[in-house]
Amino acid sequence: MKGKPVIPPVVFSATYRFEDSDELIDVVQHRSGYLYSRWDNPTVREAEAMLAQIEGYEAGVGFGSGMAAITTAVMALVQKGGRVVAQTEIYGGTFQFLFDFLPKFGIETVAVNCHDKNRFMAEMEKGISVLYLETPTNPLLRVVDIVPLIEAAHAKGAVVILDSTFASPVNQHPKDFDVDVVIHSATKYLGGHHDITAGFAVCDTDLATAIWKYRKIFGGVMDPMTAFLAIRGMQTLDIRIRQQNENAMKVAQFLQSEKKIRVVNYPGLPSHPDHEIARKQMRGFGGMLSFDLDADFDATKKFMDSLKKIKLATSLGGVTSLANQPITNTHAALSPEDRAKAGISESLVRLSVGIEDANELIEDLKQALGKI
Repeated sequence: MKGKPVIPPVVFSATYRFEDSDELIDVVQHRSGYLYSRWDNPTVREAEAMLAQIEGYEAGVGFGSGMAAITTAVMALVQKGGRVVAQTEIYGGTFQFLFDFLPKFGIETVAVNCHDKNRFMAEMEKGISVLYLETPTNPLLRVVDIVPLIEAAHAKGAVVILDSTFASPVNQHPKDFDVDVVIHSATKYLGGHHDITAGFAVCDTDLATAIWKYRKIFGGVMDPMTAFLAIRGMQTLDIRIRQQNENAMKVAQFLQSEKKIRVVNYPGLPSHPDHEIARKQMRGFGGMLSFDLDADFDATKKFMDSLKKIKLATSLGGVTSLANQPITNTHAALSPEDRAKAGISESLVRLSVGIEDANELIEDLKQALGKI
């Protein structure tokens, strides 16, 4: 056939046929082709290779969700008797996995405040298998100074995993800081349209192979149609992120001027405690922000219910602006004590800024604030 498709085709086949047994054996032993789509799929491999190239690593492993990427990567890289040191300020699902699930497998887990460098160092001195980081954090947008932590972890022989979902590959390049494994919930910015659930772990070949072996058994594989849509999303990633960065800055500046707002958490604001770290470590400040209303839970709920253009929904990173109260969904599984440690108040609102006209978003926030 003359000519090749510009867009990689979607390969839906669950299984693959061979001309003879030797050909099949070669694929089983060397992954030189395709055997069964729980192992590998051509469309999924295209998506994995595309993100790996964007992030500057040798390989990627695609999953059916961001949590599948996180859980499989961690389980592949820490053994019974191992020790995971992680931030306190991480996504609620990740926190639950690390601190409720992992100890059942004989793995010690320790949570450290993201800016307590001395305690991080002390905990790593006690032993470490995996250092798990997330920056910017969900939902308070803290930016972690990761370089000294990564250097210390590597000196102890540990693997460093970083969830870079909030930043996206446009705003942050973890390879520059010697991160071993980068996690993305592709449900968010990579997909970008609120229409897929997917995740990736990108890293160099040796670690990717280890993670792939666990994915093959755990079964959290990415669907080929999802991979196709992730490829589509990555093709428009740069232009979407740049618009979201610009919109989020305008919205954050507006919110900072409002009397009914106690604090705005956006690393692009000079008032943000990690603004200088963000300027050094990031190439853009992102489309995510959060803010505390000067209100109680019920008044905050009324504010949420009064939004019109901004949709009340979980998730983030798409072209449509979404808002939620972390206490009611993303961090609902945490105990009140753990939420307090993570700084999650009942009046906290998380806002994922889309690509709409920024003035329209500001008007929507203004009218909702007027209802409380």
